[in-house]
Amino acid sequence: MRSKKTAAIIAAATAALLMLTGCQSMNTSSVPTISVNPVNTGNSSANSQTSAKSSKTESNKTENSKTESSKAESGAASEPISSETESSSEQSASEPDTSTPGVKGELSGTIIVDATGRGMPIFGGGTGETYASALNEVAQKVGAGSEVNVFSMIVPTQGSFYMPEGMSMASEWDCIQNVNDQLNGIIPVDAYTALSKHTDEEIYARTDHHWMQLGAYYAAEEFVKTAQISEPFTPLSEYERRDIAGYLGTLYGYSNENATMAANPETFTYYIAPNDFSTYYMNPEDYDFTQGTMFVDQPTSSSYSTFMGGDEKVVHVQTDVTNGRKLLVVKDSYPNALIPCLTGSFEEIWSVDMRYLEEMKNFPTSISQIVRDKGVTDVLFCMDTFSAVGENANHLPGIV
Repeated sequence: MRSKKTAAIIAAATAALLMLTGCQSMNTSSVPTISVNPVNTGNSSANSQTSAKSSKTESNKTENSKTESSKAESGAASEPISSETESSSEQSASEPDTSTPGVKGELSGTIIVDATGRGMPIFGGGTGETYASALNEVAQKVGAGSEVNVFSMIVPTQGSFYMPEGMSMASEWDCIQNVNDQLNGIIPVDAYTALSKHTDEEIYARTDHHWMQLGAYYAAEEFVKTAQISEPFTPLSEYERRDIAGYLGTLYGYSNENATMAANPETFTYYIAPNDFSTYYMNPEDYDFTQGTMFVDQPTSSSYSTFMGGDEKVVHVQTDVTNGRKLLVVKDSYPNALIPCLTGSFEEIWSVDMRYLEEMKNFPTSISQIVRDKGVTDVLFCMDTFSAVGENANHLPGIV
C-alpha cells in the first residue's frame, strides 16, 4: 500500500506532467480497410501483431542532405488485403519483463531520477473512459472497419521500462489494456511491446518526458505493420542521422535541476527520411497553408521541438508515396517524432493537435469532417498515457 506521502508525490507529478504535455464525401474507393471485431477489440497484445523486425540503431549519414520536395503524386489505391497477417514473432499475452534490478533512484522534485541521471515522470493511472468514448464516437461516424481504418496507439513513458529498484508507479501496461478493452471497431497498436524489445537502446530521452525519435521509429514500424502498408518500411540505415550534444530537457526542470542529471546531459538524435516530402503549416487565423520544413532549428534546450517546430495546430505532409493511403494523426506532442518516420508509408499525412484543434477558424474542427473533406483512409489516435487518461483527453469530445 502506498504511503500518504508517496500518493501525494504521485498526484503532484501527474498534475505537473499534465501541465507539461499541454505546452507544447467519405472515401469508399478501393483503399483496403482492416477488419476488426465491431463489439470489442480486446487488448492490444491479442489484436495487433508485435514487431518481429530488428532495426539498426546506428545510421550512416547520406552523402548529401535530403531536401523536401513538393513532388506528391496521386496513384491507384492498393489492392484489398486480408485482416489476418502472418507474423514471425509470437504475440505477447502479458506484460513484457522490463525490470531494472540493481539500479538505484531517488525522488527529486516531482519525478524519479536514477543513479545514472535518467529522469522518469510518475504515472498515477486512470480509466481512459473519456478517451475511449470519444474514439468510439469517431469510429461510428467515419465507418471504421468498412470505410476507414481507425487505430489507437497509447505510448508508455520511460518509467515502464527503467523504474529503479524500490520505486514504483501505476502500471501503464494495465492502463493501456484497460483502455483497449473499451474500444469498439478500433485497432490497437501495441507500441509497448515494440518498445520493450529495444530498452537497451536510446528509445527515450533521459532528461525529457518525451521519447527519442529512435523509440518513435520502432513504434512507427509497428503501426505500419498493423496498418498493412504495402511499401517496405524504410530501414533506419537509410535515414540521415543528426546529433545535438548537451541536451537537458523538460525533466531537468521538474527534478529541481538535479545534480546527477545536470552532470549527465545527453545527445539528442533525430533522423531524416530519404524520400521526398513537403511540409505545410496552418495556424488558427490562416486561410491557407504555408510551406515550411519538417525539421526546425531550435536552441539545444528545446531540441524536441525540432520536429515540425513543436506543437503546431495543423500540419499537412505530402510525400512521393503513391499507394492511395492518407493518414490523419490526432495527437499530443509524442507523435511529433513519429510523423517523420511515416513519410515513406503514406501518400499524405494530416496532423492535428487535439489540444488546439478547436482554436482553428478556417479549418474543420471535427475529426470526422476532416476525414470526409480530405479523403482520409486511416486515422491514428496517438499520445502518451498521461494524455490518454488525463486532462488532455477532455479535448477529444469536442472535436469528434
